[in-house]
Amino acid sequence: MKFEIQQDEMQKALDVVANVVPAKTTLPILTCILMEAEDGRLKLSATNLDISITTSTTDVEIKDEGRIAIPADKFVSFVRTLRSGTVKFAQKGEKVTLSCGSARMTQNTMNVEEYPALKVLEETNGLDVEASLLIEMVNETSYSVSRDETRPALMGINWEITPDSLTLVATDAHRLARSHRSMDWTVNETRSMIVDTAGLRHLPRIVTGTKDKTDDSGNITVFLGENQLSFRSGNTVLHARLLEGPFPDYNAVIPKDNDKDVTVDKGDLSQAVRRVAIMADRITSQIRVGVENGRMELSARGADGAKSEDEIAISYEGDAMEIGFNFSYLQDILKNIKADTVILSMRDAQSAALIKPVTDEGAETGLLCLLMPLRLAGE
Repeated sequence: MKFEIQQDEMQKALDVVANVVPAKTTLPILTCILMEAEDGRLKLSATNLDISITTSTTDVEIKDEGRIAIPADKFVSFVRTLRSGTVKFAQKGEKVTLSCGSARMTQNTMNVEEYPALKVLEETNGLDVEASLLIEMVNETSYSVSRDETRPALMGINWEITPDSLTLVATDAHRLARSHRSMDWTVNETRSMIVDTAGLRHLPRIVTGTKDKTDDSGNITVFLGENQLSFRSGNTVLHARLLEGPFPDYNAVIPKDNDKDVTVDKGDLSQAVRRVAIMADRITSQIRVGVENGRMELSARGADGAKSEDEIAISYEGDAMEIGFNFSYLQDILKNIKADTVILSMRDAQSAALIKPVTDEGAETGLLCLLMPLRLAGE
């Protein structure tokens, strides 16, 4: 295999696929990037068996076609350090030589025949979705997935696709995030699937890496497979595996009778939580939140007797109450909300609280977050 390509084009393609390469694996071949040059196109692929990404470019001059598996670590690092200019790549036997200006490297390859067969894009049931919207929905929910490997279904994001909407839900049993949007697409039936979160986190990278080659609509195409969910952006395809369910009936845990609605500036609340949490017990991570007409008090107490307090203005008229939260979970929710204003909806100290961002006009954005309370010390 022999080709020439501009350094920035080579680096852009490597940046799209390199993060899929596993740092540790029992299959050494997976530490490689598969490179294929044919028909005037250079294609790069990487997989960890659960996730795979393939990208390609025609901005390349192919002199000899071929395919190789090259260890990613040092190769990617070397390309990133090169000056701008033409990169010349040549294979001879089991070695490849790469040169750019006065810089040159030689590296061994691995047996390309050992590289696992990559997933094939099932180009049916393709749905066009605005890329920025889909990435936003993933960001709004992905922080809530479970890390408990004994409950694999909770380690993914549940997708509910209907003829006119898309809903993404994630939960770890302590918190829940649900992102819902209306969609203008052609879907004939309702479908539910649990998608591997690790794969979905690569969406921003494939969109960014191909944004100058996508159509003017800024869309990404989603393909619904039997065992995978695939995404195509420009010349890049991402495959994410589906997890076995069932996903819990999350609607059953969302309270319908929370009658204490507190409207608060998200920035004020986030900063207050951050300050108060400094003194919180590192084991319980508990902060105490008290509300009464027009004000919210936040406090925390450490195991060594240290204490912190803060107060912010809110819009609330109702009975006074106190509730305990895990400050880390609360911070995660606030950090992933774009709106400036949120409504904290509660019933009592023992019931789940709901957090809903709203627009400046008071309209809900489609995001709903649930946070289970912590039993307050002394109760």
